Amino acid sequence: MKKEITGNIGKIKLEGRIDISNSGKLKEMLYDLKDKGMKKIIIDMDGLEYIDSSGLGRIFYFFADYKKENGIMEIHNVSNSNVKKIIEIVKLDKIITIK
Repeated sequence: MKKEITGNIGKIKLEGRIDISNSGKLKEMLYDLKDKGMKKIIIDMDGLEYIDSSGLGRIFYFFADYKKENGIMEIHNVSNSNVKKIIEIVKLDKIITIK
């Protein structure tokens, strides 16, 4: 996972696997961007090969919290077909903008 900041937009690039062993780091990175005043957060999934329910849960619950403060969050570059299928099954694509 890598974090980038450009102006008031934060981006987290996910790579490899997101599961119970590292989803806590994802949560920390998301809240760090929020605490730094980012108005928009992008999660880039281009390098993501796998995400489990702990990773999806971290994204969903953060989004719910962030949205209360008028934050904008998007998911970009869902290139792995298995990751895309999981996102569709849990209907995350109906809640968060996917580009």
